[in-house]
Amino acid sequence: VVTGISPAFDEKKDEEILKELRKNTIETDSDIAALIAEGEALKNEIDAVIGTISEKEKRLKVVTDLIKQHCLSQFRDGDKKVTVAGAKYEWIVSRTESTEIDKDALKKDGLLEKYSKPKVGYRITQNLIKRA
Repeated sequence: VVTGISPAFDEKKDEEILKELRKNTIETDSDIAALIAEGEALKNEIDAVIGTISEKEKRLKVVTDLIKQHCLSQFRDGDKKVTVAGAKYEWIVSRTESTEIDKDALKKDGLLEKYSKPKVGYRITQNLIKRA
């Protein structure tokens, strides 16, 4: 700090320290503080509800996967959708087609690096603050 020059560091060995140094914790003004308070209250309510239905969500995923497998076995040549009706819901499996880039072939031909460019994205998460 005194010299203004960073000491040598190791990304793996100093991972925890570097993680904290690279985090920008900002102060909140009253407008953001109000939104944060509202967001925290909503998150608490939602987390409480999710906790009561998580087992049902897991079972629904299993049931849905089984229905999907059944529908997949019923596809005929040319079908775009297979539908099975229940009492309240229609379960639909749709066939989609897309084109995929063969990155291995591009790399082999020496073109992957040439046509690759950096991509920056942002996401927001909420982590529970653990108080001592």
